[in-house]
Amino acid sequence: EAAQRAVNAATAAAERAKTTLDGLRSRSDALSRALAKAPGVPDATAQLARIDELGTAVGDSDRRLAAATSARASAASALADLAVRVGQAWRELRRARDSVIRLGAPDLPEGSVLAGWTTLVTWSTAAARSRAAALPDAQDAVIAATRHRDEAAKHLADEFTALDLPVDGDLAAAAPAAAAAALAQAQADRRRIAERRARADALRTDLDTALQDQQVSRMLGSLLRSNQFPEWLEAAALDTLVIDASKRLSDLSGGQFELTHRDGEFMVVDHADADSLRSVRTLSGGETFQASLALALALSTQLSSMAAEGAARLDSIFLDEGFGTLDDATLEVVASTLENLAQGDRMVGVVTHVGALADRIPVRFRVRRDSRTSSIERESL
Repeated sequence: EAAQRAVNAATAAAERAKTTLDGLRSRSDALSRALAKAPGVPDATAQLARIDELGTAVGDSDRRLAAATSARASAASALADLAVRVGQAWRELRRARDSVIRLGAPDLPEGSVLAGWTTLVTWSTAAARSRAAALPDAQDAVIAATRHRDEAAKHLADEFTALDLPVDGDLAAAAPAAAAAALAQAQADRRRIAERRARADALRTDLDTALQDQQVSRMLGSLLRSNQFPEWLEAAALDTLVIDASKRLSDLSGGQFELTHRDGEFMVVDHADADSLRSVRTLSGGETFQASLALALALSTQLSSMAAEGAARLDSIFLDEGFGTLDDATLEVVASTLENLAQGDRMVGVVTHVGALADRIPVRFRVRRDSRTSSIERESL
């Protein structure tokens, strides 16, 4: 038996040795294949030397890059200074052109200050030469105009004499009186024209007012018809309801939602989704409760404000559940809204199983039920 155990142990040891040997042989084969693909000592030495050369080249490139970056910054600063100087040159050029624009100075070309100055100088040189050449003719024209003036004055004097108009000596002394009379007549005509234009403006204003009154009367006549007046009242009441409900929904949702309506269907404006417009049917359970609560509160306020004196008023509102779908933050907003709503003469009743909300209600009626009956117990804070 001892010998058999020894044989078994030796067999197991032999198997383990064989397994270890096979693993070592596989590892040796893998190392042989890897070494077969690896470079020799000369190649490895050459590659290491090449790596050193590349490292040195990288260092040189980094230094050249730093120098180029510094040069680029300097060039950018110089370019900014040049841009300022170019701007100043453009302003000086435009001031120079504006000073002679009444003489027909040409438009300045875009892009180059030098081209602008060249254009302006070329024009000014040509204009100066042209005016210098035209100066003798202008002097001759002045002499001719003076002669023509003297002839016209003599002709007017003859006309005054022919019409038996008094001429006290020189025509220049009589002309101002005639001009003053003509001016007075022209001013009187101008005042009459101004009065008529003012009257025309007043008539146009009266006409516009009458047309607006006509449109209002036509619209009221259409709305007060028996088949349209109820629809108009309903639309106006719905608009008022939606405006109030939208404000309350914005408070309840932390500014995320606003309420509107289109084609008889309620819609919400989602400010958290680029002000997208979607149906209230797409809201979650908690969001639907917020919208419903906003509409209920708005309807309560609207019905109370529309009740005639002495008529029944809606001074109470009951909310039955729906609070379990709200998270803690929204539940806090709803509870604060209900507390503010309950201030004054209005009564707000809440049916709920949410303890956090029930604890904030000052007067509670707890319903208890056993196997035989139910009981109601009033609790007050």
